[in-house]
Amino acid sequence: MCLYTITGVFIEKFSVISDRMSLLARLFSKRKKVKLAKIVTLGTSGAGKTTLIRYLETGQEVEETDTTLGIDIRNKGVKIGNWNLSTIDVGGQELYRNALWGLAVTQADGIIYVIDGTIKEDRDPEKFAKSKLSFEYMLNIINGRKPILVLINKQDLKYMQPYNVDEAIDIYQVNQETRNRPFYVISGSAKFGENIQLGMEWLMENIESLHR
Repeated sequence: MCLYTITGVFIEKFSVISDRMSLLARLFSKRKKVKLAKIVTLGTSGAGKTTLIRYLETGQEVEETDTTLGIDIRNKGVKIGNWNLSTIDVGGQELYRNALWGLAVTQADGIIYVIDGTIKEDRDPEKFAKSKLSFEYMLNIINGRKPILVLINKQDLKYMQPYNVDEAIDIYQVNQETRNRPFYVISGSAKFGENIQLGMEWLMENIESLHR
């Protein structure tokens, strides 16, 4: 009788522990699996690529950044939803564009191209020509269906009258040059984070579709 009582208590306790373990298992199974992806930022020197990455990492206003020389790879520094993003920040100077952009693109799941919206032909013809040339170069080295988010940056500099989305699409001939590609153009500010969430939501949705 005594043995039966002890055994019964043991079975009851074991059942309670088992139920708790099952509950934990169900709770953990509901947690979204962390996914990994790589994004590369491209654009001319000074367009705001590094500023954008710093904002994505901190969610805070970015005061000042150094010009990227070569390539800066930061592993899993950006977290968006259940995604951990590694970022590949490539210098925009001609030397790095020709040597590194193509390599970086092959490693990436998605591309963010940053355009300095304050660079205009009547203001600085040389910089304007370089900006258009770099954009065309980017289009030529990207194959397949990798999503491309274009940020018309520096909208916070109102006195410089930066391009809006429609103006940029016309000037950079986005519609003609980007047929059959997942493409999205936004205007915003990498420094203050204006419209950045909107653009990143689009980018991650399209990266997600590639991983299915």
